[in-house]
Amino acid sequence: MKLDFIENYKAYTDKYFLRSKSILEQEGINPLVRYQVFTRHDIPSLSGIDEAVDFIKEKGRDIRIYSLKNGDSYKSGEPIMKLEARVQDLVDLETVYLSIMSGALTGPIDLKLLRKGVRASYTASQGKTILDFSARHFAPELVDKIARICQEEGFNGTSTDVGAKYWNTLGGGTTPHALFLTIKARMEQNGIQGNPTAEGARLFDKYMPKEIPRIILGCTFNKEISDIIETAETGIRIDGTRIDTCGENYTEGSQNIILPKLNVNEKYLRGKGVTIASVWGLRRGLDQAGLENLSIAISSGFDAEKIKAFVEADRVYQNEYGRELFNVIGTGSFGLKNLIMTTSDICAYFNEKKGLWLPMSKVGRFELPSKRLRRKQ
Repeated sequence: MKLDFIENYKAYTDKYFLRSKSILEQEGINPLVRYQVFTRHDIPSLSGIDEAVDFIKEKGRDIRIYSLKNGDSYKSGEPIMKLEARVQDLVDLETVYLSIMSGALTGPIDLKLLRKGVRASYTASQGKTILDFSARHFAPELVDKIARICQEEGFNGTSTDVGAKYWNTLGGGTTPHALFLTIKARMEQNGIQGNPTAEGARLFDKYMPKEIPRIILGCTFNKEISDIIETAETGIRIDGTRIDTCGENYTEGSQNIILPKLNVNEKYLRGKGVTIASVWGLRRGLDQAGLENLSIAISSGFDAEKIKAFVEADRVYQNEYGRELFNVIGTGSFGLKNLIMTTSDICAYFNEKKGLWLPMSKVGRFELPSKRLRRKQ
């Protein structure tokens, strides 16, 4: 790994983590948290783990690292790594250590094939705003190159500063699960009542420049509709919501949604994660609450085929209700079948008043047992 990349790691970091760190610093929120890292692939011999650990040691502070090592076998769903530290010392490292691991585990990328996938995604988007959220999925040395390909193929922006220069701007994004989980940990530890999603939106609005859209992630606690409605009802400025429901959950209310006949692959209609039923239900729920002006951003596995299906649903929705089903697409896989993507989540926090670790995770991503991990620092 090149020294200049290590020194400039924040330019390779998803902007929403940098904004979250700024909010937490200014508000003085800094609980001790535990992250876990895993992937959904069986891997006979791990790689990139030792390099990721070295990066965390280099740029982190007072971080306990427990991990497997290069060459270890791995079974899908077990933790590759766990990290314990004050959240302000961890939250802006996530994109980069995932990038290091995902890049090494995936191996060489055919950029011509990737460009084909980017082009197909843009074509499928049919004029929707489409953003590159791929930084965590590819090796650090590819982040800049992929952003440039996305700009050349018509994308509207990207999540990192190193890539955003091709649009003559800075990286963009919404709000991450980590922000709301950290706020919930603080509220729980101090006996503060309230809605962590609404509180996160309030702090974002308090500290972020007014020109930054207030797009609030609503799926952390699997209350994709009710948390956003409750947030809006407080009077806090909110411009839209992003839905990124994980594959372990059904989106709030989605199982009761009656869809019209849609000419799309049935796998996109219903089920866990982000489906047409979940976005349809979210849009109807917001509209019925008088929140027609809130935009909806969708993310989670949106390759060209999935984008095409959702755009078709959008066409039907517009014909029926006279307005868009959703407005923005965030994507990062580009249809590459060989990608091995690693994921990092907060799974617990240390309650200093009670003197013990307590579960704290987005719904569906609870802490995994870790008998094989070894202390690295």
